[in-house]
Amino acid sequence: MTPLDFEHERDTDSTSWRRADPTTALIERTAWNHWRVTLPDGEHVHDVRLETDHGAYVGDCHVLGDDGERERCPGFAYHDGPCAHLCVVRKAAFGHVRDASDQPVTIFDITDVADARADHAVERVRADGGHRRDL
Repeated sequence: MTPLDFEHERDTDSTSWRRADPTTALIERTAWNHWRVTLPDGEHVHDVRLETDHGAYVGDCHVLGDDGERERCPGFAYHDGPCAHLCVVRKAAFGHVRDASDQPVTIFDITDVADARADHAVERVRADGGHRRDL
């Protein structure tokens, strides 16, 4: 995944940053770090992957074709910074915008997700195989 500099997009008022309005875009979470994003002026649905890795934003964006194929988002592939679809998700998380399911858009850190999965696995092992105490 590619490191992303959203501050640069904001500070330079890039086209991607200006196009990214989370209040007019359709944002649908499909996994803990994936969203389907459709911009009002866009022709296609995009699969956006965005997370942080030790606090640094990393992500990618692909156009979803009608036939189920995926290709790299042109705005991301041919631009030095994140595309408008990635910027929409970042702005939505910062601005406490809710997605199409009325859930807050939240960007998680890969380390926190890994820790939570490990904690859950440990709790299940303890619940299934821990020592029984007579009360």
